[in-house]
Amino acid sequence: MSDDLVKEAIAARDEPRPYRAPSEAKRLSLTEAYGVQDRLRAALLERGERVAGWKAAFTNKAMQEAWQVSEPVSAFLLASGVLSSPAEIPAARFVKPGVEAEIAFVMKHDLAGPGVTAPRALLAVEGALPALELVDFRYSGKPVGTDLLADGVYAKGIVLGGALTPAVGLDLALEGVVYEQNGTVVATNTAWEVMGGPLNSLAWIANHLGSRGLGLRAGDVVMTGSVSKILTARAGDTVRASYTRLGSVSVRFA
Repeated sequence: MSDDLVKEAIAARDEPRPYRAPSEAKRLSLTEAYGVQDRLRAALLERGERVAGWKAAFTNKAMQEAWQVSEPVSAFLLASGVLSSPAEIPAARFVKPGVEAEIAFVMKHDLAGPGVTAPRALLAVEGALPALELVDFRYSGKPVGTDLLADGVYAKGIVLGGALTPAVGLDLALEGVVYEQNGTVVATNTAWEVMGGPLNSLAWIANHLGSRGLGLRAGDVVMTGSVSKILTARAGDTVRASYTRLGSVSVRFA
C-alpha cells in the first residue's frame, strides 16, 4: 500500500491533479503516515531533488482539532520550491493553491533532539526571515491530518523575503504581521499563534526529527508554522505579509 501511495503522490505533484486521500480506503496512523512521507522523500531524492529544510504544521490546537490529530506534524521542503520575494509563480502549477504567512529560520549549526529547548535552538540559528508557504490542496474529498502528513503536508514551495535578521534579543512571539491579499488587509496576528513563539516550534521540529533518526543541518530553512489563516488563491492574486521587524514578503500567482 505504501508504494502505491507514493506513486499516487508523485503523479499528483507532476501533473498536477487531485487524488484520493488514503483514508478513503484506510485511515493511517501517525507512524504509518510518516513512513509513507519518508518513502516519498526518498523517491523524490532519487529523481534528483534536494531537501532544503523542514516545516512544522498544525502548530495550534484549533488546527489539530480541525484535522483530527493530537500534535504538530513535520514535513520536508524541496530546494526546487524555494523562491525569493517578490516571487511570481504560475497558478497552473497547483491543483488548488494556498498561502500561509510564516516566520522562517536559517540554521547556522546542525540541531537534533532529544532535549532541544527554545534557548538551545536559538543558538543554532543564523537568523530569521519573513516567509510565505505555498501549499497545494492535492486531495479530493475530505482528507484528515494523517492524509496530509503522508503527502508531505501539501508542501509545494516557499517564498523568502529580505535579509536575515539576527534572532538573538528579539521576542519573536510578539512579532506582528499584517496579511494582505490583492492590497486588502485580511488579517493581523502575532507569531504567538505558533506554539507560543516560533522558537518553540523550531525546538519541537528538532526533537521530532531526532526521534526519527533525522535532524536539521546547517543551511537548512525551517518553516515554523502558520501565523495567520490560510488564504486560497487563483491566477492574478497577490499575497503579501508585512512583519513588525523582519520586513515583508510577497507572491503573485500568474
